[in-house]
Amino acid sequence: SILQINFFFKRYGAKEDLHSIIDLGELLQVESGVYEPDIIYNRQEAYNHYLSELKNPNARIIIAIDDEKIVGYQYSFIEDLNYLSTNNRQCTLEALYLLPNARNHGTGRKLVEEAERWALEDMKANRIKANIYVGNTASESIHINEGYKPHNIEYLKLI
Repeated sequence: SILQINFFFKRYGAKEDLHSIIDLGELLQVESGVYEPDIIYNRQEAYNHYLSELKNPNARIIIAIDDEKIVGYQYSFIEDLNYLSTNNRQCTLEALYLLPNARNHGTGRKLVEEAERWALEDMKANRIKANIYVGNTASESIHINEGYKPHNIEYLKLI
């Protein structure tokens, strides 16, 4: 499902929001190229993925609106981690993107807070992780200010 937030207003969006989300996702991938040089973005694959996630009760796309325009989004999903221990329900904050003019106004923080509220209250998750590229100081700052701490470092060798 998609949840729209505009500072104090919340409402659920619909499938017609997906094209704007895909546009933002493409911008996210362009900016992520600094951290992930081999990244490839396929608009149709992204559209199909998010379309299926709209039907997935364990996924959530939250959108930020300013003057009736989508200016950012946050995508999360829930998974059960029975291989680590019993009864660990984890929410992964997978993607967070804001247009440059929507940054530095607390919108990213509000998207993260709403994702956390959904994960903890609605989905009964007991752990939340955020996937952030090393060096993405803007995203790191948002999450650190919300109480996230480094937990696991993934090392990658590009061949």
